[in-house]
Amino acid sequence: MQKKWRIKLVLYLTLLGAIGIVAIIPYEMTTLMNTEFYETNPEAIPVSLTVNSIIQIGFLFLLVLIGVRLQRRTGLSSPKLESLVYERKLQHFSKKWLIISISITFILSLLTILLDLFVFSSIIETPEEQITIWWQGLLAMFYGGITEELMVRLFGMTLIVWLLARITKKEKEEIPNSFYYTAIFLTAILFGLGHLPAAIQIFGELSTIIVARILVLNGLLGIWFGYLYWRKGLEYAIIAHMSADIFIHVLFMQMFY
Repeated sequence: MQKKWRIKLVLYLTLLGAIGIVAIIPYEMTTLMNTEFYETNPEAIPVSLTVNSIIQIGFLFLLVLIGVRLQRRTGLSSPKLESLVYERKLQHFSKKWLIISISITFILSLLTILLDLFVFSSIIETPEEQITIWWQGLLAMFYGGITEELMVRLFGMTLIVWLLARITKKEKEEIPNSFYYTAIFLTAILFGLGHLPAAIQIFGELSTIIVARILVLNGLLGIWFGYLYWRKGLEYAIIAHMSADIFIHVLFMQMFY
């Protein structure tokens, strides 16, 4: 059972994801303080966030368990984390790919901000500006970089590749690149759709342009993270996602907002 399900790796990844869930609580508090829910039920916010965090950790465990189980059937992997857990040593990262990962992430993050400022903001009536303390944005990178990557890439993308291979009866070595590209784009869309509840809290409603904004702004980076997961491993997707959150929520937030 241990070898088949790799429970040690599952628990390790779940612990990392739980750190992200806890780290984003201050950011969520700030966001909720600008909603009608806070105005009518301010005392319920801490309880609500605590219960939500516990539920998320339990749900995350199940997603990681499934994702890790299916990885070996899809050719997708987390080689450095696996080596750290089972061999007690961390494989070296490629300096070249670290530079590539962070550089392209910087460009896409800047493009995301510029699209929001000069395209979507001119069309969408934005609510009152939300003031987010820089350290809250910095903490949010652990949720985005680790927790979301475990949910979206490790579970979601791996599951889609596995389903496509299962339907077409392809073994791991026979899986065509088109399956991975399909999974990358689908998970990028799902990643964007996952931000719709937050958009409802901020804007009060959804419209076609608001949905388009969510899908475009989150999809650009989501496609890049998916590509890194496929070609270089989950660790590079995590690092790129964490970098994007630093660029967007800390650096660019101070520069442009």
